[in-house]
Amino acid sequence: MATSLSSVQKASKIILFARQLFYLKSCSHTAFKLQPCFFQVSPMSQYSPIFLDPIIDKDELKKELPENDLRRHRPLKAPNTDCSISPLFYDPTVQKFTNIMMKSGNKERVRLIMRKLFENLKHMQIARWNQATTLEEKSAIECDPLVLFKTAIDNCKPLLLTQRIVKGGIAYRVPVCARPKEQTFRAMKWILESCRDKERRIPMEDKLTLELMDAYNHQGKAMRKKQEVHKICESNRAYAHLR
Repeated sequence: MATSLSSVQKASKIILFARQLFYLKSCSHTAFKLQPCFFQVSPMSQYSPIFLDPIIDKDELKKELPENDLRRHRPLKAPNTDCSISPLFYDPTVQKFTNIMMKSGNKERVRLIMRKLFENLKHMQIARWNQATTLEEKSAIECDPLVLFKTAIDNCKPLLLTQRIVKGGIAYRVPVCARPKEQTFRAMKWILESCRDKERRIPMEDKLTLELMDAYNHQGKAMRKKQEVHKICESNRAYAHLR
């Protein structure tokens, strides 16, 4: 009889212990379980949705707004620092060239150099135009400094570049087509490097004037650099299939 009672007590203790374990396990899955936290950052803007984009185009500013245009009675955002109605000093190509030429964040000095550069280009072409005798010679002279600047950069843009590709432990210089942004960057970089290699006592705007005029006429150091890159691509055209 005593043996049966002791066995019943042991069984009851085991059942009680099992219930306690089940209770602790259920609590660990509910109250003490660490849930992952997700944070979602909402897009922030300094302007409320009622603000509209400003008008930057100079020709659009001269036109009258329609009667149903929301810009008549809703506030406008402030224009960006690189936006202006001036078509000369804030052209995207001029802005990119200014940023590439800038050193130590001194953009005001670079802007002054660019203004003097355009003045030099204008004066040089006007002097040539005045010296021309026939109407055909005068019509062939471009007097717009912005057109001269962009044409000189377009003439220095490389069509092909070399890319380093490793095959079987051997590095090859494979010719590839240059992307438009890469073409513009390389052309501007070569023009600036050719100017900085010249005599330091010559002002930067004067060196840029001569180099841009040479590039406009398909001459100068930047044009030779472009031709050298094309020659390297031509000599490595046997590796073109490795792209």
